[in-house]
Amino acid sequence: MSDETAAFIHLLQRFSERVAARDAEGFALLFTPDAYYDDVFYGRHQGRAAIAAMLEKFLRDGSDFEWEMHEPVCAHGIGYAHWDFSFTSHKPGLEGKRVLMVGASRFRMEPHGLIMAYDEWCYQASALLGIGTPLAALEKSLLRQDAKFRNQADARRHRL
Repeated sequence: MSDETAAFIHLLQRFSERVAARDAEGFALLFTPDAYYDDVFYGRHQGRAAIAAMLEKFLRDGSDFEWEMHEPVCAHGIGYAHWDFSFTSHKPGLEGKRVLMVGASRFRMEPHGLIMAYDEWCYQASALLGIGTPLAALEKSLLRQDAKFRNQADARRHRL
C-alpha cells in the first residue's frame, strides 16, 4: 500500500469518526479554508464555516450516524471510496425512521492531506423510498439531481 493510500485511509477514518461524534468544527478542519463540500441532499458549501454549518444542519436532522468507507483508492491527490451511510431521521414526518444511503465519494486533496474538494453520489431514490418519501417529493428531488448533473462541465460535451 502506498503512503498516499495509507494517509487517505486515515483521513477517511477521521472523516467518519467526526460525523459520528457530531463534531462539526472538527469535521470542517479536515478541509482547506476555501474547500467545497457538495452534498447530494444539502447542496454545495464553500469554506470551512459553510461546511461546518451544513454538517450542523445535518446533525439536527438525524442521529446515530454510521458512515463506513469501503475499498478506498488514492493517487495523485485524488481519492475515491464507496460507502454505506445510515442514520435515524429527525425530519418532520420521518422521525425515528432509519435511513440507509449507499454511494461513492471523490476527495481532492492538497499535498498536506487536507480536503480541497468533496463530491458524492448515491442511490438517492432508494434512500428516499426506504423512508417512505412521497412520490411527488421524490420526483422533485430526482429532477433537482438530474439538473445538477446535466449542468456540470463534464456533461456538457454529451449534448444533453
